[in-house]
Amino acid sequence: MKISIIIPVLNESGTIAAALTRLKEPGEADPPEIIVSDGGSVDGTPEAAQNLADNVIRAGRPGRARQMHEGALAAAGELLLFLHADTRLPGNWRKVLEEAWRGRPRPAAAAFRLRFDSDSWFYRIIARAAAWRSRMTGVPLGDQAIAVLREDYFQVGGFPPVPLMEEYFLITKLRRLGPVLILPEAAVTSSRRYEKNGRVFQVLRNAFITVLFYAGVPPRMLAKIYQ
Repeated sequence: MKISIIIPVLNESGTIAAALTRLKEPGEADPPEIIVSDGGSVDGTPEAAQNLADNVIRAGRPGRARQMHEGALAAAGELLLFLHADTRLPGNWRKVLEEAWRGRPRPAAAAFRLRFDSDSWFYRIIARAAAWRSRMTGVPLGDQAIAVLREDYFQVGGFPPVPLMEEYFLITKLRRLGPVLILPEAAVTSSRRYEKNGRVFQVLRNAFITVLFYAGVPPRMLAKIYQ
């Protein structure tokens, strides 16, 4: 199964080279296609990614939904894996995904279990809370690396051009095609946003935004509140 990894970025020059290097296995017979979709970085991120990615797309304006959709349009893989630049996949990620799509019923999407790059009790609790939220809503977070067949992605229209909560819109549409799997293997995401914004503030803001989303507040308004 040919896999395309699509990474939306904005000013990630300090992390992108390491992120892309982790995805390359020397001597791999059928390496994944790596697409970096840049939202207008001013710190040299596209240049840092140029020699490590198969394709660097300049989306022009920031917005993960738009950037990931443009990456999907350029992808050649049968399976699309949307990966944040600060998230690390498990070592056996490819085997796990291929086995998921060999199973029955065929999933409409799959994502990894969430874990943070800190052993702090605080982040262990946040990861468990995220797992609970995913069970309740049926929607994995973007930090969990969402995978979907290319044909299914375009059948439901892909990511809509929304400024926030894009995974909720996509997964809601994909659930009509089959189950959404949360894989037991963990993707490890950075705790940097929590450390930068304040741990408690980040948790409360995320929870507040989710509640407002389900209350029907438009994504554009949610983005203003989030910012």
